[in-house]
Amino acid sequence: MPIYISLFEPKKKALVNGAVALVIALEAPNKRVAESIATGKLYESYPEGGDNFFNAKTVEDQPGHPRPAVGQFDEKFAAENVFDGSAWTPKEPEPELPTGPIDLMAQPADIRIAAVVMYCNTEIDNHQLSMAADFINDEETPDDTGMRDLITGLQSVKAVGTMSPEAILRLATAVIQNFGDDMPSHDDVIEFSQAWVDNPRDRENLTQTSTSTSTSTSTSTSTSTSTENTGGVPDFNTLSMHTALSIMGVNPAAAKATDVKNAKEIIASRDSVWRAWDKSLRVIIGILNVETDTRHAIVSEGLKNLKLVNNDEERLHFVKTRLAGHPACAELANYGQQNAKSIEVENLGGGRFSIDGLTGGDAQQENLAPATDNASNQGEKKEVAQQQVTDATAQEAKQQLDQMGYGVYANASAEKTLQQRADEKVEQAEELVRQLKADDFQQRAAQVEQVIAEQPEEAQNNLGIWKRVMRTDPRYTKPIEGAGYVGTSINSEYMFMRATEIFGPVGTGWGFDIVEEKMITGAPMSEAVFEGGKIIGNRILRDADGSILFEQNHSLLIEFWYVLNGTKGRVTAYGATPYMYKTKRGFMADGEVMKKSLTDAIKKSLSMLGFSADVFLGWHDMPEYREENATEFAIRNASDKAEDVTRLREELDEKLAKVADTITSAVTVNEAIKVHASIAREVETHRKAAEAKGDADHAKYLAGRLRRLTALKDERIATLSEEKAS
Repeated sequence: MPIYISLFEPKKKALVNGAVALVIALEAPNKRVAESIATGKLYESYPEGGDNFFNAKTVEDQPGHPRPAVGQFDEKFAAENVFDGSAWTPKEPEPELPTGPIDLMAQPADIRIAAVVMYCNTEIDNHQLSMAADFINDEETPDDTGMRDLITGLQSVKAVGTMSPEAILRLATAVIQNFGDDMPSHDDVIEFSQAWVDNPRDRENLTQTSTSTSTSTSTSTSTSTSTENTGGVPDFNTLSMHTALSIMGVNPAAAKATDVKNAKEIIASRDSVWRAWDKSLRVIIGILNVETDTRHAIVSEGLKNLKLVNNDEERLHFVKTRLAGHPACAELANYGQQNAKSIEVENLGGGRFSIDGLTGGDAQQENLAPATDNASNQGEKKEVAQQQVTDATAQEAKQQLDQMGYGVYANASAEKTLQQRADEKVEQAEELVRQLKADDFQQRAAQVEQVIAEQPEEAQNNLGIWKRVMRTDPRYTKPIEGAGYVGTSINSEYMFMRATEIFGPVGTGWGFDIVEEKMITGAPMSEAVFEGGKIIGNRILRDADGSILFEQNHSLLIEFWYVLNGTKGRVTAYGATPYMYKTKRGFMADGEVMKKSLTDAIKKSLSMLGFSADVFLGWHDMPEYREENATEFAIRNASDKAEDVTRLREELDEKLAKVADTITSAVTVNEAIKVHASIAREVETHRKAAEAKGDADHAKYLAGRLRRLTALKDERIATLSEEKAS
């Protein structure tokens, strides 16, 4: 008997939910019978997902062509082979794209324009070309940088499509230069580009307004708008890319394709450190004209001060201070200048130092002159007034002494101040660890709790129940699989226990009244039609009077009530359960349908009050949140058992040691970042639990271990970056 291969392709909605194409090989007398058998097999193997696929595409097996195993569905066959409508053939491996620049003139005009404008370069590799194509085809993602308007505006002028990459780059630079710090609109770009094309001899006048805005830039236009690696950048998208590279420890001027890819991952994940520095740089007028090396040096130096990541004002002050006097930032020409004399430390030798400006200005010194002119053995001795030394000047002098290697000469009070500041740095570092996580999903619960805590008193009272019951102990949950969807099921008895904990015993503190109960008609019921032991179709079932039989679903409406602070509240909710339906084993009638519907209705009512809200919000479907939540409840459940606490801490120490080895041997920057982020979440959960119990010593110990892991990660990233650069 011949063998037929049937392909079931998923519908668009199913594709979004992760469905894949299914292929099955079957023995059948002809193609039509094979399709019928394959359809029956589909509903038998995937009873809840059969309607998510199109009708089968069937072809007879041919010698020399691949086919899956007979009688069972193969989920990988369609991905490894290609069906052209008449035969299956192995999928050819995708050829490796050549490295190095490509011929842009051989590319379509729209992609050529997009690539040149996005990267401000005429030498584009295949990876950059692919990114440019993705950008112009992605119309759903909003663009608040103006890059899309610039590209589409240039594409709208036909003459620009025939230009060489060098000419396109000159035009794009002129457009950006003409509109200054404000990105032009789509219509503005078209108007300017058309004038540029129509009047080649008058191009100098088009850019005259922008080149005459500053004396420094008018004499060196090519320098301020340079698109070389060491010059400025043409747009804020490129600025954001450079900032991400600098955060990785890579100089944008020496970045490679892999560095750019990793930087894009940082931007896509909305990394908190990148967002902070990108925001501070964007508000600086003229930042696009600042040299790449200068910006890289500012970000690299700023990353050494962990305090800057969390403090917007200090970070902006730091950037402005470093750019003060830069010709591209005219508004910062006099920023930070003070009349006070700076402190200067001079080594006189023999352990003696001269500190200028420590105790005041010239006027103050003149007032002290008469007192110091009298010799100690002439006349009556006069007590010289003690001059006041401010903390700021003393600290500045001490820092200079430390830099000269004589920090031992600082006084004890200054050392105490430094110790206090060191403690502050520890707290800031711990806060930074929380912000450095690549994926923010696991923070949503904490963010919701924080938002609740910041609400007015009235809102706090309204959310009182929600705050207490929103988190779910993972011991009372289990994953839902094979039901046509993926989710998390909560043990109903656990929710009843939590309700009793909040309101009191059922019947007095909370309860329910059944309002309505009914059966709802579902889909028509059918049965398979066999011929020669094979399924050849399906037949609708009918009652004795000829009416069609339908599936039955039980529905129950309840009014849930509870007593809180002497006030009785009411919630209305439905519960539903399939009563009569078809399964792989035949037709089923559920005898416990009323009990299940009632349980479902009660759980729905409790969910409206916030019970197990993290499950209904979908957080338990995220591995990161699930891991953090499990750790938190494990600590809670083990809090009364000393041996369990010791075991948890020993397991964490072993895991920290393994993670440290993994980080030091990481082969890519992305691997080091992800490994560090995973352990940071768990350590932070343990640290919070220790703080909540008043165990300050263990909390400090965990913070120290985490800082060490962060240092190892930074060292490994720096090493990998140096290896790539070399």
